[in-house]
Amino acid sequence: MLIMDIAIVDKSELSSLRLGSIVSGIKGVNTIIQILHPGTLLEILNKTKPAVIIYDLNSNGQNNLPDLQKIRELLPNTTIIALTSYSPEQYRRKCKEMGIIHCLDKINEFERIPEIITELRTKMLKQ
Repeated sequence: MLIMDIAIVDKSELSSLRLGSIVSGIKGVNTIIQILHPGTLLEILNKTKPAVIIYDLNSNGQNNLPDLQKIRELLPNTTIIALTSYSPEQYRRKCKEMGIIHCLDKINEFERIPEIITELRTKMLKQ
């Protein structure tokens, strides 16, 4: 059985708890790491090396694409699901340039997260 660790990076505790609740019911999810303070982000991710990172691009009211680029460089094989509530098409293009294929509208596409994680787990089980 494949066990996956998932990191949730979101400054909003309410949003982070909601995401944690959504992913906790997915088969094979072992640990949910909630990171509310971006100052320790890279250190925690480097230690835990989660299979999936759910990252709110606008969690502190600013564009976090530079941090996302650092995460991509640190963990090139980790699946990143970027969330934004601002101009999703613009962010999708920028994420795609970084090799991040999952950039979701935080308001309207939240329900796709379990589907993406389940598909990833199925793909990993086949390898």
